[in-house]
Amino acid sequence: MRRRRFQKGSLQLRRHADRRVWVVLYYDHRGERRYHTIGWASEMTKGQADEKREEFMREVNGGVGRSAGAIRPPTVDEFLEQVYFPFYLGKWKESTAGTSANRIRHHIGGDLGKNRLEDLTLAALQQFLERKAASGLSFSMVDHLRWDLSSMFELAVSEKLLLVDPTASLYTPKAAKRAATDSMAIEDVERAMKSLEFREQVMFHLAVFSGMRPGELLALQRENVSADGKVILVRQRVYRGEINSPKNGLIRKVAAGPRTAAILRDWMEGAVETDPASYVFAGETGKPLWRSTLLEDHIKTKLEPIGLGWVDFQVLRRTHASLGHDADVDPKVSADQRGHGIGVALDVYTKSSMKERAAAAKQLEDAVFAKRKKKAS
Repeated sequence: MRRRRFQKGSLQLRRHADRRVWVVLYYDHRGERRYHTIGWASEMTKGQADEKREEFMREVNGGVGRSAGAIRPPTVDEFLEQVYFPFYLGKWKESTAGTSANRIRHHIGGDLGKNRLEDLTLAALQQFLERKAASGLSFSMVDHLRWDLSSMFELAVSEKLLLVDPTASLYTPKAAKRAATDSMAIEDVERAMKSLEFREQVMFHLAVFSGMRPGELLALQRENVSADGKVILVRQRVYRGEINSPKNGLIRKVAAGPRTAAILRDWMEGAVETDPASYVFAGETGKPLWRSTLLEDHIKTKLEPIGLGWVDFQVLRRTHASLGHDADVDPKVSADQRGHGIGVALDVYTKSSMKERAAAAKQLEDAVFAKRKKKAS
């Protein structure tokens, strides 16, 4: 008997007479399209109907631990396209969805896609990571693939497609190449500031001294900057021209030191429309600049002639962290400025005040500019 493929089923609304019902579409053992009525749409939510769909499809697919007869367990490709991506694409932000889906399809789907999910053991998955490391992929990429595998098998267990998750002991191979994590020295920051146009100088200040991300800067509106320029409310970010919520969905306040606040005020007074909704760093159309345009056309073109063409936005974030460390800024306060945690305990149970963040921003500026004055004298 021909073995049927694994199916997730398609939940849909259909009309019966003058009422709507939830149905699940699937294929029977002969490969013919069928549908099963779950219940009246007026009597259950989509979430409840989806739970019923899962229960029904487990019966169609044979369930876990039962003799499946003609039911074939899912391959990795089937699981990714019918279960994993439909679930995570509703959760991921657009930026995450694009990079993660491409990475998973290319590496995991490309290498393991034809394998049955239940046949992949810990040893086989570790060998997959070893091969990826040996092929020259960076430590970061291989580590992402390890996390992808863990999330896949965790979901498979949750969906009752597997009884055991084999990925708990996976590790990122030592052979994976660690990319250089350069940051700018104080002298580099000073040379960059002198080379950039005023708008990019302001953005550079906010990135290096206040830890703001490029998407946050490009989505910044006048109404989110305090009158004195010392407090910035990060409510949104922009990615490929689309405005969405901040990283991790967390709205936060960022403190700007006195020097950064001063040049930010100067920029806003001279170049930003008075409308509260105006973008602080808009392009010619009044819309946010694209990140790639800002970096390639307005920053790198100025920095390459002075030997700083290697500087990008990741470098600016590392520079904020490393210069803050050198200036003895509290690491928790520095992490709060950048909008990420340094550990579960500190991140969940400790929050720095705006007073502390303002002091940290001033402390960092003073540490940098005091050294410049010493050299000048």
